[in-house]
Amino acid sequence: MKTGFKITRLARGWVWAVVCSVMVIAACSFQAWATDNVETLFEKGKQHLKTGNYEQAIRSFSEALNSVEQDRRNEHVVRLARAQAYFGKGDIKGAYKDLDEILGSDGVKGEMLASGLQLRGVLNLRQGRESRALGDFTAAIKTAHENDSLRSVCFANRGITFINVGNFDKAVSDLNKAIELDPTSGFAYAGRGLAYLRQDKIDSARRDGEKALSLHPDEETRTIAEKILSEMSVSASGPLSVVVPINEGGHVFVQVRFRKNGTPHRFLLDTGATFTLIDRDLLEEIKRDVQVKEVGKGMVAIADGSRHKVTRYKVKTAFLYNLPLGEIEVHVFDGKIKRVTNLLGIRSLGNVAVSIDTASRKAEISRRESRGSKE
Repeated sequence: MKTGFKITRLARGWVWAVVCSVMVIAACSFQAWATDNVETLFEKGKQHLKTGNYEQAIRSFSEALNSVEQDRRNEHVVRLARAQAYFGKGDIKGAYKDLDEILGSDGVKGEMLASGLQLRGVLNLRQGRESRALGDFTAAIKTAHENDSLRSVCFANRGITFINVGNFDKAVSDLNKAIELDPTSGFAYAGRGLAYLRQDKIDSARRDGEKALSLHPDEETRTIAEKILSEMSVSASGPLSVVVPINEGGHVFVQVRFRKNGTPHRFLLDTGATFTLIDRDLLEEIKRDVQVKEVGKGMVAIADGSRHKVTRYKVKTAFLYNLPLGEIEVHVFDGKIKRVTNLLGIRSLGNVAVSIDTASRKAEISRRESRGSKE
């Protein structure tokens, strides 16, 4: 039996390649015999870097490099700082060149090696080279040094990389370690909140998003945390309607329960999809809450054109926030497949109407007067 089923591909932008790149220059200081001129230029560069004046920072660090004596370690410190400035400016080629010079040199070890690997991992992740990024962050984590803050950042960035490749369990494990090493890291809490959100652990995601905001986060961390909390925000526009946000990718994520006061689960609301698709783990959880009955087999086609066998189930009750959906049909892949985003299709929305307001980036979901009424 075949079913008309469409799965919407999420835009790549929804896979957040957000990374934290610490001020690596703070971890690596000059040897005592650096000249006053070099140190002065270096300090000027650091100030420009902190204020986001990357062009001036690059100029100061370049002048320092021209003045540095024949001391490879001090040269590496300046190059590492300049690579950071190139990265901030968006000059990826310049950043790679300085990092390759450092990491290709003999005798580089400790914080210098870990900082260089960490920053190169950030560059690779921003370029979409997840496997290389994982290799760099792993090598940085394994490098011996005593800087727990730097090691925390390496675990956090590897955790973000695992999120991007869909390995949420490993992501949570790394972000747990990052928080253990640096309990004040808002970035690690925000990253873990994102991983929990992708795991459909809504309450845990909310707690971590709120914790990240309480730790006086930088702008990038605040953005992650606010996006997590924004997705879960919902307001009532009447006794039988709710308003939810539309995210920057144009998607509407909602919460579905399978008993009125049950655990909320994260679904992508897709009126272009015919049926509802859920993860097999969620199916097992639903069975503990409500009656589920197998009703047959089917085939689905996904965005890449491939077709997959599914098993169809009838779930006795479901609620979209506080709005009853009644009995719905859900589909589960029969074979092994990468973890899927729970998808709420139009056949499950017979009891509700969805109104999209693109100008305000909001969607209003309201209960229909009757199943036969028109939108």
